[in-house]
Amino acid sequence: MKKLYLVLIPLIPALLLLLANTGGSPAGYTGSPLDGINCTSCHAPGPATQVDGWISTNIPLIGYTPGDSYTITLTVEGQSAPKYGFLITSETMVAKTGSWTITDAGRTKLAGTSAVTHTTAGTAPQGTPNTWSFDWTAPASGTGEVTFYAAVNLANANGGNSGDMIYVTSLPVGEANIGLAEPDLSLHCGLYPNPANAYIIVKAPLYAGIQVFDNSGRLLLESAVSGETEKLYIERLEPGVYYVRISHQGSYATMNFMKY
Repeated sequence: MKKLYLVLIPLIPALLLLLANTGGSPAGYTGSPLDGINCTSCHAPGPATQVDGWISTNIPLIGYTPGDSYTITLTVEGQSAPKYGFLITSETMVAKTGSWTITDAGRTKLAGTSAVTHTTAGTAPQGTPNTWSFDWTAPASGTGEVTFYAAVNLANANGGNSGDMIYVTSLPVGEANIGLAEPDLSLHCGLYPNPANAYIIVKAPLYAGIQVFDNSGRLLLESAVSGETEKLYIERLEPGVYYVRISHQGSYATMNFMKY
């Protein structure tokens, strides 16, 4: 009996670590400003790699409507691994916000009340590229801009926490302004040339924020107006229609242009 205990005891920590990792992450490891840390706190070697475009939503370009529900999708693009894990949250600069609803209980689950993570079954690759989806209900009116933050673990499935690659990604979304705010701001904004090939010039109030999205809602370019106009270079964009979202002092305006 004594020999049996001596053999089993060293295996217990490793077994618990394996079960904890495959069954989902605890909240607080997305790398967001409020979380402060990401999955490299437990998974080596680190540091985390910043990527863009892995979070997509069906939230309109003019922003979310308070109380409405939207589908959030986290997609691993251009990377492959034997196993995957993730943790996603939503927050303002001062608090977690919005609420999550699980729509695929086989592959995703809540992590506390403010985040979503994978289940054991959800670590297996599914689709090309690998994706997870869930619903998010927008917070109360007046919350303002909300940012989704996610950490993704591309695990080597060696049963430990070494050799894993951690990626972090984020997506900001604004709150839709219902009423006079958007039309008023639109009167002070403009965009030319349209169609465009090499660049666009955006006219907007000083220090206004400018974001360029594609048809799927992915943020491609971001800038701020530093004078009477702001010049954005678009040579690397594929031909097609793109949307420009301008934000200034809580108001929003949306325009589009064609890249040829």
